[in-house]
Amino acid sequence: MTKAKIEPDRILTNFLRTNLTDPNASRSGNWIYPDFPRVASLGDTSFPRVGITVITESSDYLAINDDAQYASVTFQIDVVTKKDLVVTRTVTDEAMGSVSSGMNSNRLVYDFVPTAVTNIKHAGTGYGTVTNKATNSAFTSPAGMAGDVIEWSTSTGDLNLNATDVSADDGEAITSTYTIAMEGKKCVQHVAREIIKELRNNWRTATTLNGLMYPQFISNNPIPIDEELGIFRQTLEISFNIINIGEGL
Repeated sequence: MTKAKIEPDRILTNFLRTNLTDPNASRSGNWIYPDFPRVASLGDTSFPRVGITVITESSDYLAINDDAQYASVTFQIDVVTKKDLVVTRTVTDEAMGSVSSGMNSNRLVYDFVPTAVTNIKHAGTGYGTVTNKATNSAFTSPAGMAGDVIEWSTSTGDLNLNATDVSADDGEAITSTYTIAMEGKKCVQHVAREIIKELRNNWRTATTLNGLMYPQFISNNPIPIDEELGIFRQTLEISFNIINIGEGL
C-alpha cells in the first residue's frame, strides 16, 4: 500500500498529539500544530500550546547508483503558555521502583516533584501516614518513626521510608498518585522535557513517526518572558534523519 506524502512537520505533529499528555485538563481538542502558536488571538483555555516548524532540510544520495536521498531535517518546537495561567496535571499510580532492604539509602524519587500527593502505596496498599517535608534535610530519623509512615520532599521529590517499613516491605513496588500545579516557566519547561522523553523512548516503535529516525537534541532554550504579549516560551531544536523527505513516507 502506498503511504501518503506527509510533510515532516505533520508527521511530528501526529506523533506528539498521540503521545504527549495535555497538562490543561480543562480543555478538549488539539493543542499541537505545525506552525507557530497564534498567541495574540487565543484565550487562556488554548494554552499551553506547541508549535512545530521545519527550519532546515539537507540530503545526500544513499549510494552512487541509488536515487533515494538520506536526509536530515531540523525542527524548531515552541512551547508557549500565558502568564499567570495555572494548569494542574494529575499523575496516577506512577511506578517509582521497589523497596530493597539491602539498599544504602531507603529513598525513592518521583519523576516530577509533586505539588500535592494523593497517596503513596506499597504493593497496592496505601501508607497510613504520608508527610511532606520542605527539604531532604528535614526528613526525620527512620529509627524514630513508627511503621506505615512515609515522607516526601518538596525540594527533590525524594521519598523517605522508616526502618520498619524498609524491612517489612522489602521487594514491594511503590506507586503514587499526585498532582503538579504549573505556571509560566515551570509549565513550558515541563512540556519541553516531556517532548524530549517521548521522542527518546518511542521513536523506534512509534508508527506515527513514519520514517523519522535517530532524533538528535540540539538545544532546549528558555526564552525571557514577553511582557507585551504576556507569554512564557521554551524552544527546542531537534533534528532527525529520514529517507526521501515528503515523498511517500
